[in-house]
This record gives sequence, structure tokens and C-alpha cells, in this order.
Amino acid sequence: MESKWNIEITDPSGEKRVLNLRNSPLTINQVLKEEIPCPVELTPFLGSFWLKSTGAPDTVRVGDHYFIDGQIPVETPITIGNTKITIKRAPIETELPEFPKGYTPWLAASESGIDVITKTKKIAKTKLSVYIAGETGTGKEILASLIHGWSENASGPFIPLNCGALAESVAESELFGHTKGSFTGAHKDRPGALLQAHGGTLFLDEIADLSHDLQAKLLRFLENGEVRPVGSDRILHSKTRIVCATHKPLRQLVIDGKFRRDLYYRLASISIEIPPLRARLEDIDFLSSEFARGCNRTLSHPSIIRLRGYEWPGNVRELKHAIERASTMASQFDPTLGSEHFEFLNEEASSLSENGKINPLGSRMMTMKEIEKAMVMRSLKLAQGHRATAAKLLGVARSTLFDMMKRHGIRGPRMSFPDPTALTQYQFSKKHALHSPIRQ
Repeated sequence: MESKWNIEITDPSGEKRVLNLRNSPLTINQVLKEEIPCPVELTPFLGSFWLKSTGAPDTVRVGDHYFIDGQIPVETPITIGNTKITIKRAPIETELPEFPKGYTPWLAASESGIDVITKTKKIAKTKLSVYIAGETGTGKEILASLIHGWSENASGPFIPLNCGALAESVAESELFGHTKGSFTGAHKDRPGALLQAHGGTLFLDEIADLSHDLQAKLLRFLENGEVRPVGSDRILHSKTRIVCATHKPLRQLVIDGKFRRDLYYRLASISIEIPPLRARLEDIDFLSSEFARGCNRTLSHPSIIRLRGYEWPGNVRELKHAIERASTMASQFDPTLGSEHFEFLNEEASSLSENGKINPLGSRMMTMKEIEKAMVMRSLKLAQGHRATAAKLLGVARSTLFDMMKRHGIRGPRMSFPDPTALTQYQFSKKHALHSPIRQ
């Protein structure tokens, strides 16, 4: 995947250029059209870049203030000699297929996410029934609509039906339809979802909530296309492709005898499994930036780190709402959302844990030793090996983190960069250059 960053260069002549920044160290002198007496280096750092000037303190400036070393402020012009540069987040170039017009795209930047949408397009070209597995908020209905949009049935109707929202007394009527007078309130004939979707696609969300009786009737439809409305002796036929989904473990329900095995195999002719958002860190970065852009905002690096550290039990839907909430609460004069704008995520995580709705560290009960090790490993991963950052994420001193690592036998590479939580706390001075000491 290509770099996520561009460098915009305004030469002394006024000419502007945009270059792609690779995720590797760069001596910036190589891309300037003027001679700079000392090397100015850019080094990848926590998803952004660290700039260091090894020469005279007045070589690099941020506004009217001198700059020697530190993380480049995103979207802020930096002057090097007589040249201005700006580091900007570039649109992430993915290998996503072209989406059909008029349909909501299912966006991803991670390898597993791109695999999902690529597989979806291939499956759409078949006539087989499709089962989509994934947690709440992962975009199952969006995938189902794209299967319809890419299929031969695209000119027909796409009918979504949430089986989990149907009362048992009306579920059969909603699915198969009914005739006038077949029950109280049936004032006229009404076609069910199977007939409404004739020539198109029927998306049955939360399919696991269907009763055993309706499962049997749905199986009959899948075998011969028969539809018998409630209260009718007449058998109708519908040519409809079925796409279904559920956030429940359908295979386990089959094993437990709570879902018909024969129906499962007819519905799951092809399966698509959507990984949870917490397993796709690149998608957290990508989607949060996209949602922030839609709110005319950008995200600071500490805020991205915080978003990466949250478990997202509601997945993409929850992430979008979190960005919108933070944008609403932030000052209209501040285009950048910082870590402090997402304080409410701590409350959400605490509330969900206390109510037993999520277990962010795993599906089984863990020992305190296992929990501590998991927390240390996760903090180091989020901090990309930087001990001071990991300690702050855990809320402990560095010495305590070292003791915990030693206790669990955790080893890993050290980073020689400063703590990113202090990166935006620049101490500018018109008379003195900015110094950000490197801590080992």
C-alpha cells in the first residue's frame, strides 16, 4: 500500500510541487531546489514524520519561530531556507473495486478489509445464496446491497428485512404475505418480502431470529421457489436471490440445534466473514479520517492513537458516531480534533465492561496475570515499542512498566523518539530555537 502522506513544496520561485512521502527516512535536502548548508532529515514516527535539523538553529522555522527537532505539525507550513513545505495526509490508495453508482461504498484500507470487498464483488456475479457473518456495525447490509448492485439482478428490487425486529405473530406475514381477512387487521391482500423482491434480492438480516417453523417454510422456498401467503390455498412463485446475515455465531447455533442444519447449508452456499474493526487498525485510521473530513475536521496524532486503543464493540457504526459526537462538541474555530475530544470513550468502555456487554480482553475469564500481560503487550503495540508512551497509555511510571515487562518476560525493540503526547506542546521562542530532547 502506498504512503499515507504527501509533502507539498513551495519553491523560492513560487512554484508548487507535491511529492509522495515513503515510509522511510528522507534527507529533505534531496528534494529541495535550493542549497541548504546542513542536512534536514525526516524520519517516520507513529504514523507521521519527525524532522531534525543538524545545522544552524535558524535553518528551519515554524512561522516566526525556529525549529530544530520534533514531530512535524500536520497541515502547518514549515520554512526551510527560503522553501516552504507542508506535510499533508494523502488519500489512501487502495485496491478497492469500482462501486456501482448510487450505492453506499464499503470502504477499507486494511488487507483483510480489501479482501472482503474484493471477494464480495466476485460472489455477486454468481446466483448462489450468500451468508454474511460479522459483528453489529460492521456494514453487513451495505455489503448485501453491493452484492445486489454488482449482480445480474441489479435492475430488480433490493428488499431488506430485519428478522430480529419482527414479532413472531407477524413474521410469516412479513415474509410470505397474507390475504384479506386472514387475521385481525388484514384489510387487504399484501405481498410479503419474498414476492416484493421477485427478480431482485432479499436481504434477511438477523436470520438466526427466525422461528423453527419459519425456517422450514423458508427452506421450502429455497428448494422450489414456492410462496404461500397466510390464509391462502394458492401457491405463488418468486425468483429471488437470498442474502442473509447475523451477528450471532450461526454455525454454533446449528451445532446446538437452534438453527436448521439443512437451511444453513442452503443459505450459506457462499460465506463472507467481516473481521471486527478492532482487528483492522489501518481501517480505524482510514475511516476515522474519512468521517472527520465529512465533518470538516482533521484528527491529531494523539487522537488517532486513542481511537486505535478503543475496542469498538459497535464497530464502524460506533466509530462514525464517535467522530460526529466529537465534532459537535468541539469548538467550531478548531478544525483539529484532539485526544481530549474523545474522553467520552473512556466512559463508554467502563459502562460496557461493568454491564458485562463486552470483554475487551477476550471471550473467556482471564486471570489477573493474563490481563496484565495483555495490557502491556497492547500498550507496546499501540506505542510501536516506545516505552514512555506505553507507560502513559497504561497510566503507570516507566519504571513500573519495566517491572511488568520483566515479570512477564516481554522483550521488544526500543524507540529513540520522544513521547508523542508531548509532541504538540512546542515551546516556541523568537530568540531561541526549539529543542525537544531525545530520550532513550
